[in-house]
Amino acid sequence: MINESFAYSSKYEPWVNLKIREFNQLGYHQINEEDLWKFVVQFCWKRAVPEHYYQQINDIMKITPNHYLDYAALEAQVYKVTSLDDMNLEDLF
Repeated sequence: MINESFAYSSKYEPWVNLKIREFNQLGYHQINEEDLWKFVVQFCWKRAVPEHYYQQINDIMKITPNHYLDYAALEAQVYKVTSLDDMNLEDLF
C-alpha cells in the first residue's frame, strides 16, 4: 500500500493543476491541489503506483468531480469526530 507521503513532485504539478482548472470550470472551486493529490495517492494509487509516467498521468486525467466527491463523502463518513461530551461547549455561549 502506498502511503500519504508519496512525493508530489513538479512532474505531476502541471497535470494536477490542469485537472483543478477543469474542476473550477465545472463549478467545483473548493477542490484544491492538495485535496486532489491526496485522492490520487490514497485512492487511485492505493495498491500500486503505475509503473510508467504516462500511466500515472492517465490516472490523473481520468478523474472526474464525481470520483473525487464520492471519495470525499466516504472520507467524511469514516473520519473520527470528537464526541460532544468531550468538547468544551462553554465557549459557545
